[in-house]
Amino acid sequence: MLEIPKGDYGFYINFTVYDNDDDVYALTDYTLKFKVWTTTYPAILVVNGSVSAVSATSGTCRYLVAEGDFDTPGIYRGELELTKAGVVESTKYIDIEVTESG
Repeated sequence: MLEIPKGDYGFYINFTVYDNDDDVYALTDYTLKFKVWTTTYPAILVVNGSVSAVSATSGTCRYLVAEGDFDTPGIYRGELELTKAGVVESTKYIDIEVTESG
């Protein structure tokens, strides 16, 4: 589980994307988004931000956490959305806990 202190921002969350066989997924020509929802019903989208490839051929990318992304403590569910001409794919879910920060 990814833990993020409430209200923190300005840092990167780094990802390596793998396919269903656990091989590195080449991100070349994809547009990447990081999406995070509440786990309540109905789920509410709380983050929908652009992700930058670090090394597209190695499947690595990162998201710069923005002010306001994680202001409420709780459990969330996220994913990366990969889009290119005629294709939209989502990664496995990422469990996220926003913790109280002192």
